[in-house]
Amino acid sequence: MESQEPVKSKSSKFFERYGRAEDTSVKLQLALVVVSLIAIILVFGLIFVASRPQPIHYIPGAVSSGVSYPNQVPKSSVVSFAEAWLLNWSNFTPETIQGVYARSLIYMSPSFLSDTRARLQSEIEKVNSARISSIFTLKDDPTIETTEHGFDVMFSGKRGVYMGKEQMSIQDVRYTINIEQVPPTEANPYGLVINAFKKEIASEDKQ
Repeated sequence: MESQEPVKSKSSKFFERYGRAEDTSVKLQLALVVVSLIAIILVFGLIFVASRPQPIHYIPGAVSSGVSYPNQVPKSSVVSFAEAWLLNWSNFTPETIQGVYARSLIYMSPSFLSDTRARLQSEIEKVNSARISSIFTLKDDPTIETTEHGFDVMFSGKRGVYMGKEQMSIQDVRYTINIEQVPPTEANPYGLVINAFKKEIASEDKQ
């Protein structure tokens, strides 16, 4: 006689199908959890990218929208660069003097920095000990001249010097800043440095 395989009962087939269905359900639930986590991560990633400030790229050679020339800097950009440096350099209080000089040093040429560094620390100590503050405001539009060493930018304005709350003097001053063009770097994307700095006192009113 041929042997016959035992026929599965209806109940065993039911439990077998139920087990497979339950196993499939567990796998689907796990897949749903994974997909949900990925979706949440993507949402947070999109929010982070959308809310992050966009970088601004300064192009020194830009003369108009969509137009720039390699290694060329418009005079208007040179004047703006010199003005920003001067206003930072000449406006300080005892609380801000360290930051003022730290920001200014980045844009000094090596030769100018070498000449200036020796007296910077003594000036900082004097400002802090005597509680000296300086306020400079422009009177006229800056002028610019092209020289063999780059650009000379001239500024005229008034500078007030204070010791604590007491006004020490008000000066009519003229500043001449020589700007030299250098290769741009990550620290100095402008491609400009302060090569020399001269101050002239036109008149002074002491209090």
